Amino acid sequence: MANNALIKGAAQAGKRFLDVGKAAAQGFAMTGSTNSAPQQNDRVAKNKAIQNKVNSYMNNLKTDMDFTSFSPEETRTMRNFLMSQRSEYANAAKAASKFDDTTSSEYMEYVDIMQGVNNSFKNMASQLGAYKKGKLDYAENQLDGMYSNGNGEANSNAARIYGFADNDKDGRKDIGVNAPFKILKGGNLGFDLEGQEVAYNDMEQPFFKDSKLALGILKDNETIYNKGTKGGEINPEMLESYRANLDDQLQNQNALKSLLYDFKSELNTQYIADSVDNGSISMDEARTKVVDLLVNARKDVFAAGKKQYDINQNKAVKLTPAQQNSLLISNNKLKSLKSGDYWVQSITDKSVYLDKDGDTYYKTNAKGEKMRQPVQGYTLEQAVEMLGLQTVGFKLN
Repeated sequence: MANNALIKGAAQAGKRFLDVGKAAAQGFAMTGSTNSAPQQNDRVAKNKAIQNKVNSYMNNLKTDMDFTSFSPEETRTMRNFLMSQRSEYANAAKAASKFDDTTSSEYMEYVDIMQGVNNSFKNMASQLGAYKKGKLDYAENQLDGMYSNGNGEANSNAARIYGFADNDKDGRKDIGVNAPFKILKGGNLGFDLEGQEVAYNDMEQPFFKDSKLALGILKDNETIYNKGTKGGEINPEMLESYRANLDDQLQNQNALKSLLYDFKSELNTQYIADSVDNGSISMDEARTKVVDLLVNARKDVFAAGKKQYDINQNKAVKLTPAQQNSLLISNNKLKSLKSGDYWVQSITDKSVYLDKDGDTYYKTNAKGEKMRQPVQGYTLEQAVEMLGLQTVGFKLN
């Protein structure tokens, strides 16, 4: 009985235990169904928030680049740089998105990385634009002959950087001689020139011919010559001022090189340029020689003008009656001339005359009709020579 009662009791107890276990299991199930949904929602929301942050960061990435007008090799270089920097930016964006405290130093480090990538893209875009413009300007300036012959490596390096190198002179750019760009740190364009890395922003640009300086010198010499032909004077102070001005202008070595190598025939600088090239004189010594040369040239120009003035003063000759008769000079032909004017006629053709109107000379026939395009702004002797006349002249009294 006892055993039966014990067994029954155990059975009842076991049943109760099982009931309790079932209830507990049901409780766990209920608890789980009640709490897991909010947890899952929080996780999804958090991930979506991170994703939104990352997407927002990525939308701020500056990737608008103009790849037109670039070679396939250059385009590949740019794309590779953009992809590598985009990966760096994306990694920093993912890391930054996990921070709620946007004032923390770690968060700011990732922001700085993203900002650095954006800055490199902006810098690259800006330099690409400058490179394209520089390439066009270089080509146009070469076609127009604007660059000085005094340039050294700057001109040949620019030809390689802009893709115009033609060492074999076959009219086509040389493969392997030109230097396609690469993208340096910070989005800077760079080039490999003879094993040396040169940033585009730091490249030496070829300089232009200093035509303004050279033409100014020649024009002033003409003025000085004309001053001499009119019997004027040139004082020492004027020459010293000219010397000082030249010395100041030629402190610019590009200006000095231009006078040496671009205007050899006009300014007679060939022998000085040769001395620089063979290393017998320095650029400072060349400057001194050029200044001396130009000052002495100005003296000579004035002396030539003054000599012409003296010739003109003594050139008037009196014609004998026989000469007058042989040239068929009549009062009718002389009536338009005033005292002091020159009257010049052809000796070989007695019916051809030279007349003058102000500073304009022209050939006429016996009727006074113009026979040839007039010449203006020349001396009498120059006009006679240009019009092909053999002359004899006299002054009217």
